[in-house]
Amino acid sequence: MPRSPLLLALWVLAVAASFPVAARKKHDRAYIETSYLIAPVQVGDFELEGSSFDPGRKYAGAGFRYALKDHQEIRFDVYVYPAGLMAQEQAVRDGMEAFRHDLRLAGEQGTYTQLRELQQGPFPLPSPETPHGPPATGADAAVIKAQVEAGQLIGQKLQLSMSLPPRDWPLYSNGYLFYKQLYYFKLRASAAQERISSDEFNALTDRAARLLVPALQVANVGGCAGGTIHLSTDASPEQGAVQLVRQATLLKGHNCHPSIEEAGIADQRATSKIVEITFDADEWKSQ
Repeated sequence: MPRSPLLLALWVLAVAASFPVAARKKHDRAYIETSYLIAPVQVGDFELEGSSFDPGRKYAGAGFRYALKDHQEIRFDVYVYPAGLMAQEQAVRDGMEAFRHDLRLAGEQGTYTQLRELQQGPFPLPSPETPHGPPATGADAAVIKAQVEAGQLIGQKLQLSMSLPPRDWPLYSNGYLFYKQLYYFKLRASAAQERISSDEFNALTDRAARLLVPALQVANVGGCAGGTIHLSTDASPEQGAVQLVRQATLLKGHNCHPSIEEAGIADQRATSKIVEITFDADEWKSQ
């Protein structure tokens, strides 16, 4: 990350070269032709046990189940499913509404009983764009701040308690929801209350969210790779740099590529489970 006006200018020029700026011709390709959901078989002490995907229900996405060594009382399920292009705050808000709807529906169907919401709150993940080194000042500081804020994922954590039929075993259950790479990432974990304390359960599920959600990826291939950056014509150089960096960081976060080769999918098959979801031209919209 630059730390001087000269380095800042050079870095901004490099970023600008990576994306079209201002208006561009409408792309003929579908916004997303194929999404590759990539789940590493090993993430720290978490090991992938299995996955599920029904091509007939592709909008439900895929599920990936992880186990943690020495904690057989918990399984950690990460569900990855299409969301669309929207602001992160709006995406998480809409996603939590759907999350609660699914919980109510599961309760009505008898999947569990005595559902109680204990607490909900924001759950930020460390920004991959956080710079290291001495504090920046002036224009550099504004650009760095814009990049960090645009790159940070702030999801929601929902703590629940419920009982499992038919014996009404009390369970702890936590859910985490994030929006990244145009998809929702939802982590769910439950455990019998008699087998683990509330504090330990919360610590383990927080750890799972902080490790698994950044590790799992969605690589998209299609017209979304041709993202456009719009700069205000009356912006100062410093304001233009902030606009450029913020938008470039958001576009980079979509993880869109023009081809499977440029997405690097082949290199990841040996160490990850990959679920491929294909879309028709009219199924994904950029707006």
